[in-house]
Order: sequence, then C-alpha cells, then structure tokens
Amino acid sequence: MHKKPFLIVSALVSAVVLCGILVWMIADRAAILRDGREIVLKTEPIDPRDLLRGRYVRLNYSISRVPPIAFTGEKPDYFDSGTMIFVRLEQGADGFWQAAEARVGSRPNDGEDVWIRGETAFRMASTDNPANVRYGIERFYASEAVAPEIEQRMRDREVTEVVVAVAADGRAQIKALRQAGNTIYTERLY
Repeated sequence: MHKKPFLIVSALVSAVVLCGILVWMIADRAAILRDGREIVLKTEPIDPRDLLRGRYVRLNYSISRVPPIAFTGEKPDYFDSGTMIFVRLEQGADGFWQAAEARVGSRPNDGEDVWIRGETAFRMASTDNPANVRYGIERFYASEAVAPEIEQRMRDREVTEVVVAVAADGRAQIKALRQAGNTIYTERLY
C-alpha cells in the first residue's frame, strides 16, 4: 500500500522536470533574440502550411547554398545529412550578410566574426555541388491573427529582408521581417 505516495512523488517530479525543460527552451530562444548579434539576410519566400503548428512562411536564403570553394580546413568527400557546418558571414555593401567561408564540424574562435551554425540538408558529394545547409531559420510561424497579412505580403514580394539574431555559439533565431528597411513584424521574446 506504499505505492501511492511513490506514484504521486514520481508524477510531481516528472511534471517539474518537463516544465523545467519547457522553460529552459523558451528562455534559451529569448536569450538569442535578446543578446545575439543582429544580421540581415535577403530572402526568397515560399508559403506552405503545417497541420500541427499552423501557418508559417518557408524562407530561403543565399547562404543556404554554400559553394565548395567557400570551405576551408578539412573537408570530406561527401556530406551526410545532418553534417554540422559553420558559415562565417560578412556584411556586403548592400547591408545584407553573405557567406564568406565555411567549415565542417567546429566553429573557429575568430573573435568578432559572425559564424552561423547549420547542418546539411541531405547526403551529397561535396566536391562539385554547393552544400545545401539548414540553419533552423527556414520557417517563420505567425499567429492566426497576423498570418494572413504576412502571407499576402509574402505573395506580393513585399517582405524581402529577415533580421536574424545569431548567438556566440552560432545558433540563430528570426527576430523580425522587413521590407526596404521598414519593420513589418517583430518576434516577441516570450
């Protein structure tokens, strides 16, 4: 008959651990948005829908295709899907950030340089073709109230810039959507 107190304590501990994980995930994302280095990327939007999470805009960037010549250091003959890649970004004359260098595996400690962390999208040879890299900023979810307006602006090609916050370890989060320097939508911290 001593199983009941044990089950209650186990359930409470599990609930606290799950809540702690959820709070950590939210706080981690907010820390990147608040403290990360802000960069602006030019985007090529596509407009799909996710049945579980609702409306979102799929975004594509020029830094998503890293040419073989950009890789420095040791480079494998092929990339497995999910190979970790760090891409050093430089701000162009037009204000948009572009890929300047790429490395497989680990981020160099280059002081003030902006290195964004991504992973290869699928298995491919790395000798002739650009590496297709995902950074975790390819989907922008919006609330049901705001999504229709953003979707229409995307279809009309009015949203062309994405402000991204990049943490020191290379993780990135979408911070805002812009058109010609004017902010259309800003992501909330929490």
